[in-house]
Amino acid sequence: MKKSLLIFTFLISIASFASNKNNQREYYITQVYHCSTNAQLEAVDAYLKNVYLPHIHQFGIANVGVFEPINNDTAKDKTIMVWFPLSSLAQLDQLDQLKEAIDPLKSNNLLSLTLTNGVLPYDRLETVISKSFKFQGQFEKRTSFQKSPDNIYEYRSYESADEAFFLKKVHMFNEGKEIELFKSLNFNALFYSKVIAGSRMPNLIYITRFSNLADREAHWKNFVDAPAWKQMSTLPEYLNTVSKADIILMRAKSYSDL
Repeated sequence: MKKSLLIFTFLISIASFASNKNNQREYYITQVYHCSTNAQLEAVDAYLKNVYLPHIHQFGIANVGVFEPINNDTAKDKTIMVWFPLSSLAQLDQLDQLKEAIDPLKSNNLLSLTLTNGVLPYDRLETVISKSFKFQGQFEKRTSFQKSPDNIYEYRSYESADEAFFLKKVHMFNEGKEIELFKSLNFNALFYSKVIAGSRMPNLIYITRFSNLADREAHWKNFVDAPAWKQMSTLPEYLNTVSKADIILMRAKSYSDL
């Protein structure tokens, strides 16, 4: 009897460990290279393709997204976005240690991508650290989404006036079942997350994926018309939870993993 109890306890422990592992929440790094010229964009593009992504891959991160806004050519602030998941913040520290181990007094392609004649390769580099929502703890690897050059990746950032409003908006995604609605309508979200370090806080960010622009418009029409959205969007506890929203429609670079 005692032996059976020990075996049962051991099996429960294994099951609990597996469950916790499956429910483990990830951290996400979002890097935005801000440029003012096409020459800078081309330099960053070549650096990401030939140097940075191979470096990240060698570190063991297989899923790196590289995206460019669809209006980059006409924008004053031209950008390229890099996104990748981490299993823990310890991985971020390990990546930093790899850079610290490089002698900055010697030439190294990972650290320097200065253009000819000393022209800076970009105006600035913005980095955001975010943590996955508890109702989608890991980025979606398996979806109905099929990668093609026509795909649209929609990046959204929702800022709130204070932490109370922010946590209500996060609650709306989780317990309020906004994520559930997105999934039922096949928005193919890459991730949902709350920003824990960045220039705009408090805020949350997420990326959804569509076959093309027409598909994106159709999905959002279905979302707005959905009875579930009409009901949750009028609940008093969720009113005025977003003070500023940024929406960027992007396409993936040809060498992007996602």
